[in-house]
Amino acid sequence: MSRGIDHVIHLVRDLDAAASTYEKLGFLVSSRNKHPFGTHNRIAQLDRCYIEILEVAEPEKIEGQGSPVSFPHFHQGYLSRNGEGLTGLVLASSDAQADKAAFDKAGFGGFPVFDFGRMGKRPDGTEAELAFSLAFLREAQSPDVMTFVAHHKRPENFWFPELQTHANGVTRISAAVFTANSPTDHQYFLQAWTGIRAPRSTSLGVVAETKRGSVQITEARPFEDAFGMVLSAGGGLRFSAVSFAGDSGKIRSAVSNSGIAAQERHGRLVVHAHGAVLAFDLDAAG
Repeated sequence: MSRGIDHVIHLVRDLDAAASTYEKLGFLVSSRNKHPFGTHNRIAQLDRCYIEILEVAEPEKIEGQGSPVSFPHFHQGYLSRNGEGLTGLVLASSDAQADKAAFDKAGFGGFPVFDFGRMGKRPDGTEAELAFSLAFLREAQSPDVMTFVAHHKRPENFWFPELQTHANGVTRISAAVFTANSPTDHQYFLQAWTGIRAPRSTSLGVVAETKRGSVQITEARPFEDAFGMVLSAGGGLRFSAVSFAGDSGKIRSAVSNSGIAAQERHGRLVVHAHGAVLAFDLDAAG
């Protein structure tokens, strides 16, 4: 079974400043949420997927050395090594234990399922209990990207249409774009992660078309041409850009009026903000 995009993680140093950037770009962004392990987030919810803007806000709550897939340890380390940026892509799961078994069998797993919960707020301001089960997989040569799947155990308390209406007309994540020196070297990992048995090979790299957005791996040079950012050399996968789609007229208006610099490249408006490439499709239906 293929797994669609659940959310992207954008790690920042100042959560409220980054949320303000997203709001200027026309997103409706939630108030601050707190994890019990020291990270805080603010969320922009789309149709069954979302953007998680993340800050390591209470590092004193991060204890011990952590494992290679420890969420707070990974993000604390990433921030010290690389600064702000896109750090993780999370795909949707309907059974985290079954996904763990599949990842283990493929040779990319071996990690326990992580269950956690927190309180969230409904649009009317009342609190609601949220619960998640996470199954991790990891490619050893890609230490600077976090990859896992998430099962929402209380979806009725998380997804609300009222939170999915954005002034910029964005409705979905159309693509998560990774870069690598040799995209085909990561094809088996991509296959195991997305559940798509035959990712499509192109002249630019490898693409897995999921039921909610595509996961792409491309080389640095075509990425730089498409998104206008020169990448530093490095091994393994790097989460380099996320593309959004929706009402192209509203997108153009919101980005143009945001006061934030944007480039128009190959049918997209491209913004570089807080270490990330945020792209807005101008030729895709919502």
